[in-house]
Formats: sequence, structure tokens, C-alpha cells
Amino acid sequence: MPRKWEEVWETELAPVEKYIEIGPFKGGQNVGVTIPYIQAATLSLPLRIHPLLECMPWMPKITYPRYISWNVVEFPVTAMIKERFQPATSPKVEELHLLHDETGWSIRIANRLGVNVTDVLTGIFDFFASPLAVRVMEQQYFEKREYGFYDTFLGYRKSDALLNKTYFDGIRYDPDEAFKRLNYRATNVMVLSLNNC
Repeated sequence: MPRKWEEVWETELAPVEKYIEIGPFKGGQNVGVTIPYIQAATLSLPLRIHPLLECMPWMPKITYPRYISWNVVEFPVTAMIKERFQPATSPKVEELHLLHDETGWSIRIANRLGVNVTDVLTGIFDFFASPLAVRVMEQQYFEKREYGFYDTFLGYRKSDALLNKTYFDGIRYDPDEAFKRLNYRATNVMVLSLNNC
């Protein structure tokens, strides 16, 4: 029989904080215990992902449940919601690793006070906005500059390699996928899905 989080907190992660009694995602960074990276990777139960990051209905009783509709090419200010400072996982962790399900790229998200929803969204944006090293294209660019051709080409970003699959489709815990890509199991490794709009 699987154990409940309350039992794990009592046996493995003492002391138990009051925020568990008011809900796993309520409160901010000052509420609750933040689990260090090594301990978060070896928990006996998987982390619970915030429903907005998992793309699950946040308020199922309301006619229009809350979802994050966000293109990772754009800064996540458009996706910012009032829950943005809530912890990304329950229990809170110092570090999360996201694996992109198609490319296998790994995104490290860290916050010593506990990773929250904003950290995850800005971490995803920063990663896909970073340059993609394409040696042949860079070589052609510099060859053209030698002959006097100047343009505003600043290089390719990682989001350019995604083609049209740039819309956030949630993160999930998939230990088999993580093991296939990384060759080890950890409870703070999640799989990131992106899709078409």
C-alpha cells in the first residue's frame, strides 16, 4: 500500500510545517520546508506538480478552469497569474530538472527558497531563448562578413529548432522517460511537453 505524503513528512522530512494543513500549494516562499537537491532526488514518493504546470484544471468546479496558455518564445509575462509565487511542487524543492520530451534537452531550474511557478516559466523561456550552436551556419555568416555583407542575423535560438511546437503543454513526472534519457532515476526530474497552438 503506497504511503501518504503526511507519513513521508513525519518519517523522512521532519519537522512538519503548518502549510501542509492549509494546502500543498498555498503560501509563498517563506512558508514551509524547502527540500535540498540531493534529498529531493531520492524521495520515496514522486513530487506533486502544481496543477497549472501540469496543465490540469486548477478550479474544476468553475465553468472555465484555469490553464496556462503560453508560447515559450515569448516572455512569460502573458502567462503570469496570481498563483505565480506558489511552489511548483509539493513539497518545495531547491532544484528541478526538466527534460524536453522530443529533443532530450535538459533545463535546470534552481531557487534556494524553493522553486515556484514563475521560476519554472522563466527558466523555460531563458533556455529556449538561448543561442543554438550551429557551426556550419556560423561559418557561413562569418565568411559573408569577410566579403562585406552585413545583416542583423544574430544566430539561431533553441526555440527555432522546435519549429511550430512552441506552446507549453505541461510538465509531468515520468521516471521511465527520465531513466531512458539520463540513465538514473530521480524524483525531481520532470518531462516538459510542448505542442502546437
